[in-house]
Amino acid sequence: MRLPIAAASVWMLVLVTALAQIVSAHSHRQWLVVWQQQDALRLQLLEEHTRLVLEKSTLTAHGRIDRLAREQLNMIDPQQIQVLVP
Repeated sequence: MRLPIAAASVWMLVLVTALAQIVSAHSHRQWLVVWQQQDALRLQLLEEHTRLVLEKSTLTAHGRIDRLAREQLNMIDPQQIQVLVP
């Protein structure tokens, strides 16, 4: 009678171990999917950051600011200051 109980116990342990392996593999796959999604988001944000840094450097270029100040705001160089007395 001991042999069948021992065999049943071994089979039960084998089944529990197999189920634990299945759960572990499934969990690993789920975390891998999450990691891949986060990595894709990281790459997308890095690309956007690079583009924004380039855009900022373009918009803040001294020549562009000088040209906009002269054309849109009618500003002049300080050497050409004219004092107007009302």
